[in-house]
Amino acid sequence: MQLKQIEIIKYRNFENIVIDFEKSNFPNIFSIASKNGGGKSTLLQFIFILLHCFNNMSRQFYIQKILTKEDSGLVHFIIEEDEQEYNLDINLNNIYNDSGVYWTTDMTDKQLAKLSNSIYLTLPDAQPLHFLSKEDDKEEMRKLLPNFSTYEFFTEESILNSFEHEKQEDFKEMRIHGQYGSNYITFQNELKDFIEGKEIGENEDGTKIIFKLKDSDKELLSEDLSHGELRKLGIYIWLKSIVKKDAIILMDEVDIALHPSWQYELVDDLIQWSKGSQFLLATHSPQILSSTYYKNLILLDKKENLVSIKRLKEPPLDRDVNIMLKTIMGADYFPKELKKLQEEYRDLFDNGESETQKAQKVKLQILEYESENSSFFQGIAFDKELQDI
Repeated sequence: MQLKQIEIIKYRNFENIVIDFEKSNFPNIFSIASKNGGGKSTLLQFIFILLHCFNNMSRQFYIQKILTKEDSGLVHFIIEEDEQEYNLDINLNNIYNDSGVYWTTDMTDKQLAKLSNSIYLTLPDAQPLHFLSKEDDKEEMRKLLPNFSTYEFFTEESILNSFEHEKQEDFKEMRIHGQYGSNYITFQNELKDFIEGKEIGENEDGTKIIFKLKDSDKELLSEDLSHGELRKLGIYIWLKSIVKKDAIILMDEVDIALHPSWQYELVDDLIQWSKGSQFLLATHSPQILSSTYYKNLILLDKKENLVSIKRLKEPPLDRDVNIMLKTIMGADYFPKELKKLQEEYRDLFDNGESETQKAQKVKLQILEYESENSSFFQGIAFDKELQDI
Protein backbone atom coordinates (compact mmCIF):
# COMPACT_ATOMS: atom_id res chain seq x y z
CA MET A 1 0.00 0.00 0.00
CA GLN A 2 1.11 3.55 -0.73
CA LEU A 3 -0.49 6.86 0.16
CA LYS A 4 -0.16 8.96 -3.00
CA GLN A 5 -2.15 12.05 -2.07
CA ILE A 6 -4.35 13.60 0.60
CA GLU A 7 -6.61 16.59 0.01
CA ILE A 8 -8.26 18.25 3.02
CA ILE A 9 -11.11 20.76 2.68
CA LYS A 10 -11.36 21.77 6.36
CA TYR A 11 -9.76 20.11 9.35
CA ARG A 12 -8.58 22.27 12.26
CA ASN A 13 -5.84 24.54 10.81
CA PHE A 14 -5.74 22.72 7.47
CA GLU A 15 -7.94 24.32 4.79
CA ASN A 16 -7.94 23.46 1.09
CA ILE A 17 -4.56 21.79 1.11
CA VAL A 18 -3.16 19.02 -1.07
CA ILE A 19 -0.10 16.94 -0.17
CA ASP A 20 1.42 14.60 -2.74
CA PHE A 21 3.53 11.59 -1.80
CA GLU A 22 4.97 10.53 -5.13
CA LYS A 23 7.24 7.52 -5.45
CA SER A 24 10.71 7.97 -6.89
CA ASN A 25 13.95 6.06 -7.19
CA PHE A 26 14.88 7.39 -3.76
CA PRO A 27 13.84 5.84 -0.42
CA ASN A 28 10.07 5.92 0.10
CA ILE A 29 10.41 8.18 3.13
CA PHE A 30 8.77 11.60 3.54
CA SER A 31 9.92 13.94 6.29
CA ILE A 32 7.42 16.50 7.60
CA ALA A 33 8.86 19.57 9.33
CA SER A 34 7.40 22.63 11.02
CA LYS A 35 7.88 24.84 14.03
CA ASN A 36 6.34 23.66 17.30
CA GLY A 37 2.58 23.84 16.98
CA GLY A 38 2.81 23.79 13.18
CA GLY A 39 0.55 20.77 12.77
CA LYS A 40 2.89 17.80 12.18
CA SER A 41 1.43 15.59 14.92
CA THR A 42 -2.12 16.72 14.13
CA LEU A 43 -1.69 15.69 10.50
CA LEU A 44 -0.26 12.24 11.29
CA GLN A 45 -2.98 11.47 13.83
CA PHE A 46 -5.67 12.63 11.40
CA ILE A 47 -4.40 10.43 8.56
CA PHE A 48 -4.05 7.41 10.85
CA ILE A 49 -7.47 7.69 12.50
CA LEU A 50 -9.32 8.22 9.22
CA LEU A 51 -7.65 5.37 7.33
CA HIS A 52 -7.50 2.94 10.26
CA CYS A 53 -11.06 3.50 11.48
CA PHE A 54 -13.35 4.60 8.65
CA ASN A 55 -14.68 1.16 7.67
CA ASN A 56 -14.62 -0.50 11.10
CA MET A 57 -17.75 0.05 13.17
CA SER A 58 -15.99 -0.57 16.50
CA ARG A 59 -13.39 2.12 15.71
CA GLN A 60 -15.46 4.79 13.99
CA PHE A 61 -16.14 6.77 17.15
CA TYR A 62 -12.44 7.74 17.16
CA ILE A 63 -13.12 9.76 14.00
CA GLN A 64 -15.80 11.66 15.87
CA LYS A 65 -13.37 12.30 18.73
CA ILE A 66 -10.68 13.75 16.47
CA LEU A 67 -13.02 16.26 14.79
CA THR A 68 -14.29 19.64 15.88
CA LYS A 69 -17.69 21.14 15.02
CA GLU A 70 -16.06 23.37 12.37
CA ASP A 71 -14.49 20.50 10.41
CA SER A 72 -16.30 19.74 7.18
CA GLY A 73 -16.10 18.60 3.57
CA LEU A 74 -14.48 15.60 1.96
CA VAL A 75 -11.04 14.25 2.67
CA HIS A 76 -9.79 12.84 -0.62
CA PHE A 77 -7.16 10.10 -0.61
CA ILE A 78 -5.38 8.55 -3.57
CA ILE A 79 -4.12 5.10 -2.65
CA GLU A 80 -1.81 2.95 -4.75
CA GLU A 81 -1.77 -0.84 -4.64
CA ASP A 82 0.06 -3.06 -7.12
CA GLU A 83 0.80 0.02 -9.27
CA GLN A 84 -2.92 0.82 -9.58
CA GLU A 85 -4.37 4.06 -8.18
CA TYR A 86 -7.66 4.18 -6.28
CA ASN A 87 -9.76 7.02 -4.88
CA LEU A 88 -11.21 7.18 -1.38
CA ASP A 89 -13.38 10.08 -0.21
CA ILE A 90 -14.36 10.27 3.46
CA ASN A 91 -17.12 12.75 4.28
CA LEU A 92 -16.58 14.78 7.46
CA ASN A 93 -19.94 16.53 7.27
CA ASN A 94 -22.17 15.71 10.23
CA ILE A 95 -19.80 13.07 11.66
CA TYR A 96 -19.44 15.20 14.78
CA ASN A 97 -23.14 14.84 15.49
CA ASP A 98 -23.74 11.54 13.71
CA SER A 99 -22.13 8.20 14.56
CA GLY A 100 -22.16 7.15 10.90
CA VAL A 101 -19.13 7.58 8.65
CA TYR A 102 -19.80 7.93 4.94
CA TRP A 103 -17.33 7.32 2.15
CA THR A 104 -17.14 6.60 -1.55
CA THR A 105 -14.40 4.64 -3.26
CA ASP A 106 -13.46 2.49 -6.24
CA MET A 107 -11.60 0.05 -3.97
CA THR A 108 -13.00 -3.40 -3.21
CA ASP A 109 -14.04 -4.40 0.32
CA LYS A 110 -10.93 -6.59 0.51
CA GLN A 111 -8.69 -3.69 -0.46
CA LEU A 112 -10.38 -1.39 2.07
CA ALA A 113 -9.83 -3.92 4.84
CA LYS A 114 -6.20 -4.30 3.82
CA LEU A 115 -5.73 -0.52 3.78
CA SER A 116 -7.16 0.03 7.27
CA ASN A 117 -4.98 -2.76 8.67
CA SER A 118 -1.82 -1.64 6.85
CA ILE A 119 -1.44 1.81 8.41
CA TYR A 120 0.52 2.28 11.64
CA LEU A 121 1.14 5.20 13.97
CA THR A 122 3.76 5.45 16.69
CA LEU A 123 4.64 8.49 18.79
CA PRO A 124 6.16 9.55 22.14
CA ASP A 125 4.22 8.43 25.20
CA ALA A 126 3.77 12.05 26.35
CA GLN A 127 2.37 13.25 23.02
CA PRO A 128 -1.17 14.71 23.31
CA LEU A 129 -3.71 12.61 21.43
CA HIS A 130 -6.58 14.31 19.61
CA PHE A 131 -8.50 11.03 19.48
CA LEU A 132 -8.34 10.37 23.22
CA SER A 133 -10.11 12.18 26.04
CA LYS A 134 -9.06 12.20 29.70
CA GLU A 135 -11.86 9.77 30.50
CA ASP A 136 -10.76 7.16 27.95
CA ASP A 137 -9.09 3.98 29.11
CA LYS A 138 -5.68 3.80 27.42
CA GLU A 139 -5.48 0.02 27.59
CA GLU A 140 -8.91 -0.37 26.05
CA MET A 141 -7.93 2.12 23.35
CA ARG A 142 -4.86 0.05 22.48
CA LYS A 143 -7.06 -3.01 22.00
CA LEU A 144 -9.35 -1.14 19.62
CA LEU A 145 -6.43 0.48 17.80
CA PRO A 146 -3.96 -2.40 17.42
CA ASN A 147 -1.77 -0.51 14.94
CA PHE A 148 -1.22 2.39 17.35
CA SER A 149 1.73 2.36 19.73
CA THR A 150 4.19 4.55 21.56
CA TYR A 151 7.96 4.21 21.40
CA GLU A 152 7.97 2.48 24.77
CA PHE A 153 7.28 -0.86 23.08
CA PHE A 154 10.62 -2.49 23.81
CA THR A 155 10.56 -5.52 26.10
CA GLU A 156 12.76 -8.58 26.31
CA GLU A 157 9.65 -10.60 25.48
CA SER A 158 9.33 -8.68 22.20
CA ILE A 159 12.80 -9.88 21.15
CA LEU A 160 11.95 -13.48 22.13
CA ASN A 161 8.78 -13.19 20.06
CA SER A 162 10.86 -11.89 17.16
CA PHE A 163 13.20 -14.90 17.33
CA GLU A 164 10.15 -17.16 17.30
CA HIS A 165 8.69 -15.20 14.37
CA GLU A 166 11.86 -15.70 12.32
CA LYS A 167 11.85 -19.43 13.10
CA GLN A 168 8.28 -19.69 11.83
CA GLU A 169 9.27 -17.85 8.65
CA ASP A 170 12.01 -20.44 8.10
CA PHE A 171 9.46 -23.27 8.59
CA LYS A 172 7.16 -21.63 6.02
CA GLU A 173 9.98 -21.65 3.49
CA MET A 174 10.61 -25.31 4.27
CA ARG A 175 6.98 -26.17 3.51
CA ILE A 176 6.95 -24.12 0.30
CA HIS A 177 10.45 -24.69 -1.13
CA GLY A 178 11.60 -27.85 0.61
CA GLN A 179 14.44 -26.24 2.54
CA TYR A 180 14.70 -24.04 5.60
CA GLY A 181 15.10 -20.30 5.17
CA SER A 182 17.84 -18.13 6.65
CA ASN A 183 15.59 -15.62 8.47
CA TYR A 184 16.60 -16.78 11.95
CA ILE A 185 20.33 -16.71 11.19
CA THR A 186 20.08 -13.28 9.56
CA PHE A 187 18.13 -11.87 12.50
CA GLN A 188 20.60 -13.39 14.97
CA ASN A 189 23.59 -11.90 13.14
CA GLU A 190 21.95 -8.47 12.88
CA LEU A 191 21.34 -8.37 16.63
CA LYS A 192 24.94 -9.34 17.36
CA ASP A 193 26.18 -6.20 15.62
CA PHE A 194 23.17 -3.96 16.27
CA ILE A 195 24.67 -1.94 19.13
CA GLU A 196 28.35 -1.03 19.06
CA GLY A 197 30.34 -2.87 21.73
CA LYS A 198 27.41 -5.07 22.79
CA GLU A 199 25.81 -8.32 21.69
CA ILE A 200 22.18 -9.40 21.90
CA GLY A 201 21.03 -13.01 21.57
CA GLU A 202 18.89 -15.71 23.14
CA ASN A 203 19.96 -18.55 25.42
CA GLU A 204 20.14 -22.17 24.28
CA ASP A 205 16.51 -23.06 24.98
CA GLY A 206 15.11 -19.75 23.71
CA THR A 207 13.62 -18.67 27.04
CA LYS A 208 15.82 -15.68 27.83
CA ILE A 209 17.48 -12.78 26.04
CA ILE A 210 21.19 -12.39 26.76
CA PHE A 211 22.82 -8.94 26.69
CA LYS A 212 26.58 -8.84 27.02
CA LEU A 213 29.66 -6.85 26.19
CA LYS A 214 31.41 -7.94 23.00
CA ASP A 215 34.41 -10.22 23.47
CA SER A 216 33.35 -10.77 27.05
CA ASP A 217 31.26 -13.23 29.02
CA LYS A 218 29.96 -10.44 31.24
CA GLU A 219 26.18 -10.28 31.00
CA LEU A 220 24.26 -7.03 31.14
CA LEU A 221 20.72 -6.18 32.12
CA SER A 222 18.45 -4.48 29.61
CA GLU A 223 18.50 -1.56 32.05
CA ASP A 224 22.22 -1.20 31.29
CA LEU A 225 21.37 -0.10 27.76
CA SER A 226 20.97 3.63 27.20
CA HIS A 227 17.65 5.28 26.38
CA GLY A 228 18.79 5.78 22.79
CA GLU A 229 19.92 2.16 22.43
CA LEU A 230 16.58 0.90 23.72
CA ARG A 231 14.71 3.27 21.40
CA LYS A 232 16.64 2.16 18.32
CA LEU A 233 16.30 -1.50 19.27
CA GLY A 234 12.57 -1.12 19.90
CA ILE A 235 11.98 0.47 16.48
CA TYR A 236 13.94 -2.32 14.81
CA ILE A 237 12.00 -5.10 16.57
CA TRP A 238 8.68 -3.35 15.89
CA LEU A 239 9.36 -3.06 12.17
CA LYS A 240 10.83 -6.54 11.78
CA SER A 241 8.22 -8.54 13.65
CA ILE A 242 5.02 -6.55 14.19
CA VAL A 243 4.48 -4.23 11.23
CA LYS A 244 3.15 -5.95 8.12
CA LYS A 245 4.80 -5.88 4.73
CA ASP A 246 3.95 -3.06 2.33
CA ALA A 247 2.58 -0.82 5.13
CA ILE A 248 2.04 2.92 5.52
CA ILE A 249 4.00 3.86 8.65
CA LEU A 250 3.54 7.20 10.44
CA MET A 251 6.22 8.05 13.01
CA ASP A 252 6.12 11.19 15.15
CA GLU A 253 9.32 12.61 16.71
CA VAL A 254 11.20 9.46 15.78
CA ASP A 255 14.52 11.23 16.49
CA ILE A 256 14.02 11.59 20.25
CA ALA A 257 16.87 10.00 22.27
CA LEU A 258 18.83 8.99 19.16
CA HIS A 259 22.43 10.14 18.75
CA PRO A 260 22.87 12.58 15.79
CA SER A 261 24.79 9.94 13.81
CA TRP A 262 21.90 7.48 14.33
CA GLN A 263 19.43 10.15 13.26
CA TYR A 264 21.40 10.65 10.06
CA GLU A 265 21.46 6.89 9.38
CA LEU A 266 17.77 6.43 10.22
CA VAL A 267 16.40 6.92 6.70
CA ASP A 268 18.56 4.07 5.38
CA ASP A 269 17.88 1.98 8.50
CA LEU A 270 14.10 2.21 8.15
CA ILE A 271 14.27 1.00 4.56
CA GLN A 272 16.54 -1.89 5.54
CA TRP A 273 14.42 -2.91 8.53
CA SER A 274 11.01 -2.66 6.85
CA LYS A 275 9.42 -4.73 4.11
CA GLY A 276 8.71 -2.37 1.22
CA SER A 277 6.83 0.13 3.40
CA GLN A 278 6.19 3.86 3.03
CA PHE A 279 7.20 6.16 5.89
CA LEU A 280 5.87 9.58 6.93
CA LEU A 281 8.16 11.06 9.59
CA ALA A 282 7.30 14.14 11.65
CA THR A 283 10.62 15.49 12.87
CA HIS A 284 12.70 18.42 14.09
CA SER A 285 15.95 16.61 13.31
CA PRO A 286 18.22 18.40 10.78
CA GLN A 287 20.07 15.09 10.37
CA ILE A 288 16.89 13.32 9.20
CA LEU A 289 15.93 16.26 7.00
CA SER A 290 19.38 16.38 5.41
CA SER A 291 19.27 12.65 4.60
CA THR A 292 15.77 12.84 3.07
CA TYR A 293 15.40 13.28 -0.70
CA TYR A 294 14.61 16.96 -1.20
CA LYS A 295 11.37 16.29 -3.11
CA ASN A 296 10.19 14.24 -0.13
CA LEU A 297 10.55 17.13 2.32
CA ILE A 298 7.21 18.63 3.39
CA LEU A 299 7.21 21.92 5.30
CA LEU A 300 4.09 22.96 7.20
CA ASP A 301 4.04 26.74 7.44
CA LYS A 302 1.47 28.13 9.89
CA LYS A 303 0.46 31.78 9.45
CA GLU A 304 -2.62 33.52 10.76
CA ASN A 305 -3.70 30.19 12.26
CA LEU A 306 -3.81 28.43 8.87
CA VAL A 307 -1.34 25.85 7.61
CA SER A 308 0.12 25.98 4.11
CA ILE A 309 2.28 23.37 2.43
CA LYS A 310 5.72 24.21 1.06
CA ARG A 311 7.97 21.95 -1.01
CA LEU A 312 11.48 22.46 -2.35
CA LYS A 313 11.55 22.98 -6.12
CA GLU A 314 15.26 22.28 -6.36
CA PRO A 315 17.94 20.70 -4.15
CA PRO A 316 19.24 22.86 -1.29
CA LEU A 317 22.57 24.56 -1.87
CA ASP A 318 24.18 22.25 0.65
CA ARG A 319 23.28 19.21 2.75
CA ASP A 320 24.98 20.77 5.76
CA VAL A 321 22.71 20.42 8.80
CA ASN A 322 22.96 24.17 9.47
CA ILE A 323 21.64 24.89 5.99
CA MET A 324 18.75 22.50 6.65
CA LEU A 325 18.02 24.23 9.95
CA LYS A 326 17.86 27.60 8.24
CA THR A 327 16.08 26.73 4.98
CA ILE A 328 13.68 24.04 6.20
CA MET A 329 13.13 24.79 9.87
CA GLY A 330 13.58 28.56 9.72
CA ALA A 331 15.83 28.37 12.77
CA ASP A 332 19.14 30.07 13.53
CA TYR A 333 22.01 27.76 14.35
CA PHE A 334 24.36 29.97 16.34
CA PRO A 335 24.02 32.13 19.48
CA LYS A 336 21.92 35.29 19.27
CA GLU A 337 24.76 37.35 20.70
CA LEU A 338 27.06 36.18 17.89
CA LYS A 339 24.48 37.10 15.28
CA LYS A 340 24.15 40.55 16.83
CA LEU A 341 27.94 41.06 16.80
CA GLN A 342 28.21 39.89 13.19
CA GLU A 343 25.54 42.35 12.12
CA GLU A 344 27.33 45.16 13.98
CA TYR A 345 30.69 44.30 12.37
CA ARG A 346 29.09 44.00 8.92
CA ASP A 347 27.58 47.51 9.28
CA LEU A 348 30.98 48.93 10.26
CA PHE A 349 32.63 47.16 7.32
CA ASP A 350 30.00 48.39 4.83
CA ASN A 351 30.56 51.95 6.10
CA GLY A 352 34.33 51.69 5.60
CA GLU A 353 35.06 51.53 9.33
CA SER A 354 36.50 48.00 9.57
CA GLU A 355 39.92 49.26 10.72
CA THR A 356 38.56 51.47 13.50
CA GLN A 357 39.12 50.68 17.15
CA LYS A 358 35.41 50.02 17.57
CA ALA A 359 35.40 47.47 14.72
CA GLN A 360 38.49 45.72 16.10
CA LYS A 361 36.83 45.46 19.49
CA VAL A 362 33.72 43.88 17.91
CA LYS A 363 35.93 41.51 15.91
CA LEU A 364 37.69 40.32 19.07
CA GLN A 365 34.28 39.63 20.63
CA ILE A 366 33.28 37.58 17.57
CA LEU A 367 36.52 35.59 17.83
CA GLU A 368 35.41 34.46 21.27
CA TYR A 369 32.71 32.45 19.43
CA GLU A 370 34.32 31.37 16.15
CA SER A 371 37.58 31.19 14.20
CA GLU A 372 38.87 33.91 11.88
CA ASN A 373 38.57 31.22 9.17
CA SER A 374 34.80 31.02 9.69
CA SER A 375 32.41 31.50 6.76
CA PHE A 376 31.51 34.95 8.13
CA PHE A 377 35.08 36.27 8.02
CA GLN A 378 35.71 34.53 4.70
CA GLY A 379 32.74 36.46 3.32
CA ILE A 380 34.16 39.72 4.72
CA ALA A 381 37.57 38.95 3.14
CA PHE A 382 35.94 38.22 -0.24
CA ASP A 383 33.99 41.49 -0.13
CA LYS A 384 37.19 43.36 0.78
CA GLU A 385 38.92 41.94 -2.29
CA LEU A 386 36.06 43.14 -4.46
CA GLN A 387 36.36 46.62 -2.95
CA ASP A 388 40.11 46.68 -3.74
CA ILE A 389 39.64 45.86 -7.42
